[in-house]
Amino acid sequence: MLIVGLKNIYVYRHTLWSMSVSQLRAKYAGSILGISWAVFTPLLISVAVNFVFTQVMKTEIRAFSLFVLSALLPWFLFSGALSESATTMKQNAGLLKQFTIPKVIIPVSMVLSNFVNFLFGLLVILPVFIICDITIIKYLALLPLIILAQLIFIMGVCLFLSALGVYFQDLSQILNILLMLLFWLTPVFYSVQSIPLNWRWLILLNPVTCYMDIYRSLLYGGSHGDLGIWALCFIFALISIFIGYIFFMRKESELLKYI
Repeated sequence: MLIVGLKNIYVYRHTLWSMSVSQLRAKYAGSILGISWAVFTPLLISVAVNFVFTQVMKTEIRAFSLFVLSALLPWFLFSGALSESATTMKQNAGLLKQFTIPKVIIPVSMVLSNFVNFLFGLLVILPVFIICDITIIKYLALLPLIILAQLIFIMGVCLFLSALGVYFQDLSQILNILLMLLFWLTPVFYSVQSIPLNWRWLILLNPVTCYMDIYRSLLYGGSHGDLGIWALCFIFALISIFIGYIFFMRKESELLKYI
């Protein structure tokens, strides 16, 4: 079933890309800075957080802005895609009713739109990480692997939520609350090692943690990261895409009835 889905995506690859670009343009329609917000938003947040943690809370973490940015950029990719997933099918109901395209194209194009946004921000900020720590260059070859793993993980979650959102009107509001709670359970402003051992299990139960940990190792820590954490990243990705795709395809035939 998954192979059939991949074939459909390949056949409609031009439509997929066109829809992704259109969604990205719509996101910044009327904005003066446009896609540059993909860079400015995490930068502004990291600067604000840096002031609070270094000047007020007196953290001893070096280059704290980069410490935050290394996890904040991939977090925005995750949260941005998930927050849009609950409503993406209904927002594209007209398109689905007018044209015969695989319904899976809709959530996939939404995820790709967020991915392009993330990629732009990462490529612009990446030289800053390199300038501040030249040793990370030898580990950057691993960066596409963690990006791929996270993208597959997000794709699976979004496929599941996009189908579920057709049946539950309040899913978008629930997701916003859950993402806010999940944000504080994800090591963006802190490291896993800084959490007391009796509470660390709570952070490690969060599957997003492993992705943030590897990004931080590659971009900030100057290391390849823990092999066990790498394994978890790909395990979570495979579980996510399997469950998400199967659920979406089982509901595909009746989605138009509820849109």
